[in-house]
Amino acid sequence: MPAMRVTIASNANQSIRAPLVIPAKNTSDPRNLIFHAAKSKLRLKKPIRIFLGGAGHELAFEADWKLHLRNDVTLLISAGEEYVGVREVHGENDDTHPECPMYILADKAYVDSLSRVQLENAARTLPGIVHAAGQPDLHPGTKFPIGAAFASYKWIHPLLIGGDIGCGMAWYRTKLSREQVDGDKGKRVAERLRGLEGVWRSRAEREAWLEDDVGHFSTGPVSDSALGTIGAGNHFAEIQVVEETASSEDGLGLKENEVVLLVHSGSRGYGSSVLKRFTSGKYTSFEESTYQAKEYLREHNKACRWAKANRDLIALRFLSCLEPGEPAWDLGRNVHETVHLEKDFLSAKSKLSERRVVDICHNNVERVKWPPNPPYSDLPRIREAQTSNNTALPPKAPTDLDSFLVPEASSSSIISEFRNLRIEPGPQDYVYIHRKGAAPTYNPATNNPFTIIPLPGSRATPTLILKPVFSEETNWGMLNALSLAHGAGRSMSRAKALSSLSQKYKGQNLLEPSKGSRNGEGTWVICDEKDLVYEEAPDAYKDVHAVAEDLVQEGVAKIVGWCRARVSYKVRNEGR
Repeated sequence: MPAMRVTIASNANQSIRAPLVIPAKNTSDPRNLIFHAAKSKLRLKKPIRIFLGGAGHELAFEADWKLHLRNDVTLLISAGEEYVGVREVHGENDDTHPECPMYILADKAYVDSLSRVQLENAARTLPGIVHAAGQPDLHPGTKFPIGAAFASYKWIHPLLIGGDIGCGMAWYRTKLSREQVDGDKGKRVAERLRGLEGVWRSRAEREAWLEDDVGHFSTGPVSDSALGTIGAGNHFAEIQVVEETASSEDGLGLKENEVVLLVHSGSRGYGSSVLKRFTSGKYTSFEESTYQAKEYLREHNKACRWAKANRDLIALRFLSCLEPGEPAWDLGRNVHETVHLEKDFLSAKSKLSERRVVDICHNNVERVKWPPNPPYSDLPRIREAQTSNNTALPPKAPTDLDSFLVPEASSSSIISEFRNLRIEPGPQDYVYIHRKGAAPTYNPATNNPFTIIPLPGSRATPTLILKPVFSEETNWGMLNALSLAHGAGRSMSRAKALSSLSQKYKGQNLLEPSKGSRNGEGTWVICDEKDLVYEEAPDAYKDVHAVAEDLVQEGVAKIVGWCRARVSYKVRNEGR
């Protein structure tokens, strides 16, 4: 772009203005130049946002400047306040569908009324939603529910995913034996988990970790400084023993008595910054062809890659404590004076991939074919049955939103009609599956069903091993929106848990195995934030067995085993 002549003005007081020439070298993203000019010419102390005068579009990304920066435009500089003026409205699309089908897969697991209302509001007021599935761990979020999946045709909704973009769970095998972690020996293992907090190594090494076959995905020095850390809230890392499993028969699952590491973490602060940038303006949903949708998906994908790399690095740091002497794990130790070469990073990543059993992302948006077809392994059987029954395939893929929808009816008849609806394998269109606290049933990297996925309860209850199930009765995953529960789900808010459980357990040590547990069954908890101990207490969560039984009853999953935690790590004060 050539140099541009613009006017900058205070958003709050638009009579305060000044001319500005933006040099050609700055036109692709002139924010820093404009903020500096706003401080000196407009006397704004902390300018942080820029709007296009007369239209109200916020200019936050390079694509915004390419689209809107022209000679003689007026740029309104904000200290954080919203755009002052009447926004130019265009591209509005009334794609909301009040008849959108929704289904809650819960019977034994309690689902409160607010969660149901939030699910319905999202399904029937947001544009493009063609199906909504509430999992049995469904519970209220700030505006939209947690434990839900939505299929959206042509529209992207960042608020449905939330701020922890890419959050998920991964299982890793260890070389520990159950004898090393059972009973009081679990406490010794817990004591070995040191040096896991704070900034990991140098900036150059963090950036080197954030590289894969596709390229670099560093999010900047501030966000990257959290790389390799678990985070707060319900995130954790657990050392577990596989107590029972039938999943090892396929060679891809877990084996009984095996000691594994389960890591639950996400994109740390980066995901929330992405959400804030895309939802601070008037529009919080974007049609897929818009530059906002494309920019959001680009940032979203980076956050998901970052989150997966974060889980791997957390595992590496834990394994460096649990298996000292393994050369591949040396990189996990926070020894700054040690120089590591590219081959060290490749060795660590290769070794981790061998240990990684599964990695799933339960906060994301994914473009998938819809309606679902049977898994590839079932297609020959289905097609043979169709041939023998002279069943015709649909003549063409659906081309508009109504093609995806069950006809409008009462809630009970929608469920009945959905259960009786049969989707034959054939041509499909694409939708965006939005997940907030919902585990995927397919591996997006291979387009094959996951063999197993974790269903953790609380720190005092088992993690169940689930296997996704696909059948005609569920329309090959359409019923549950190709998703399963991602955990037990909260039964009380954090505020309520803190106020009530801190009184209930006053004077008791919740960090040690309960006195009534049998030998070897207790969990040693590492959590040096007192409030978090009560907020994440087992009482604050639903019964994970009830959640799993509902999934089995609905025909969308099988329970193929379970693990019990021996050590649960939340946060440690390294100064103690």
